[in-house]
Amino acid sequence: MIRRFWVGILVLAVLASLPAAGWAANNAPPAAFAALQASLVRSGFDQDYIQKLFNDPRAEFLPNVVTKIAYQRKEKRADYSHFLTSANVEKGRRFLAAQNKLLTQAETAFGVPKEIIVAIMTVESDLGNKTGNYPVFNVFSSLAVMDTPEVISRLSLNPALMSRLQKKAAWGRSELAAFLTYCRQNRLDPLSIKGSWAGAFGYSQFLPSSILRSGADGNRDGRVDLFTHEDAIFSIGNYLHKAGLRQNNRASWSRAIYAYNNSEPYVETVLTLASWY
Repeated sequence: MIRRFWVGILVLAVLASLPAAGWAANNAPPAAFAALQASLVRSGFDQDYIQKLFNDPRAEFLPNVVTKIAYQRKEKRADYSHFLTSANVEKGRRFLAAQNKLLTQAETAFGVPKEIIVAIMTVESDLGNKTGNYPVFNVFSSLAVMDTPEVISRLSLNPALMSRLQKKAAWGRSELAAFLTYCRQNRLDPLSIKGSWAGAFGYSQFLPSSILRSGADGNRDGRVDLFTHEDAIFSIGNYLHKAGLRQNNRASWSRAIYAYNNSEPYVETVLTLASWY
């Protein structure tokens, strides 16, 4: 009992030493990050590398992302109609003409119509013009601890969501490990890469696990960088090919695009844009 008492006092002292303003703003690094770091080291990452990342001033906890993911509900039918405009069609046609050689190479390599590749890039990132402003490392490290009592209390998350919190936290830990693996393999700074609030990044808006499975080095420079047209285009082609798309089997097109984004309206939008190009 005495030992437990002093442990409790120590914990309170540590909490009291944390920056008050930071805690009030809900953005101070949670203590749960320590356990997350230990987990990453146990899984094979270098301890100094992990500590350096989490101690970097660019590393932040993102309470808004955690809250959004915690309460997010799948839309009954997402609306992609704003992509079906004459301006987007004209932009896509110009892109097809400018990148025709590269797109033809990808089409030949993976058997994926180049118009579909361009349509996906249009919807995902406006052909690379809108890739997101959320540091991917911060997104997944924040989600990785969203099921801890500390974060649940701190953000006043509904305890009834525990099953979802645990599922999303496990996903966040898995994607964080995949992201760090990808960065290590491709000699990239994990804290410099930005993407969507859900952690997808690059012109193709891949999740880390997707890039490990389907990332392709289109420009043959020895690494996969989804912020280049060559690698993004080849990676989309590779993903759709692995998802079963076959150029001479139109029935396979919808299934493969659905694997890219589990939304029927998304599939319809991509196929419509592709047909208009």
